[in-house]
Amino acid sequence: MSTYQENRLEPGGCSFAQLDQPPIFVVGAARSGTTWVSNILASPHQVAGIHESWLFTTNAGLATLFGEQHRAGLKNGLSVLLSDQDLVRHTREFSTKIMSHALQPHHRFLVEKSPSHAWSIEILNRLYPEAKFIHVLRDGRDVAVSVLAASKSWCPTWKNSMGSSVASSARNWQALIHRVNRKSEILEDRFLEVRYEEIRAHPFEYYQKLFDFCGIPWDDEMLQQVHEDTNFEHNYSPKEDGFRRGGRVGDWRSRFSIWDAWRFDCHAGTTLLDLGYAEPNWWCRFPFRSYR
Repeated sequence: MSTYQENRLEPGGCSFAQLDQPPIFVVGAARSGTTWVSNILASPHQVAGIHESWLFTTNAGLATLFGEQHRAGLKNGLSVLLSDQDLVRHTREFSTKIMSHALQPHHRFLVEKSPSHAWSIEILNRLYPEAKFIHVLRDGRDVAVSVLAASKSWCPTWKNSMGSSVASSARNWQALIHRVNRKSEILEDRFLEVRYEEIRAHPFEYYQKLFDFCGIPWDDEMLQQVHEDTNFEHNYSPKEDGFRRGGRVGDWRSRFSIWDAWRFDCHAGTTLLDLGYAEPNWWCRFPFRSYR
């Protein structure tokens, strides 16, 4: 039995005791490649994957239990019934029981992927102070192209929740990245940030980095199988109105108009520069082809 198994037997019969490592949460801006990264991690037989449970979201999940309306000292809310410590304990028991439904007897690792859990890192850390977090970072311009395509096809609700313009997508992308950067400091060595573009360019190097971080054992044969299961060229047919559009790097170059580039630069250009995705005073002045 691993140290994690010995120390993490949950009360009430709900348990992650069969796991060799703490749960792993994959977060990031929507359309940043979080699904692909979670598929990579969940490819081995011993890994259970949960696709977007939204269990801890701030608008519809358990994170709402830790909002201001339940703050200690108020005359209503959950604080009139139980202490903050008890709230954490009960919420952990419940969420562990829910996520345990994904586990089969052969599973030794659990990966949950919900991009919007990036807004709940602090709460997740309180519930699972041993958990690991992977933030998938992608060029915000490619994110914007993908978000706008999705909002016009398979996910029309994003027109309201994610915005229906380059400007709103740029703002959302920047806000999430700043949020993750602030909250990642409390995670220390339990936080790993990977860039989508670098995984595409050097897949085997990053397979190793991801599995090592998660404590998932690997060998060359397993990495080759992961690659065969998840690489874009062999597994995903590009489809403009589909969930997987093709995962192209630099797609914005043929999709942005000059006005799209200017709008993105106005709202998130500084973040592009800070992350090294662009250089000052040049990228938004190219004669792009109009976005259709």
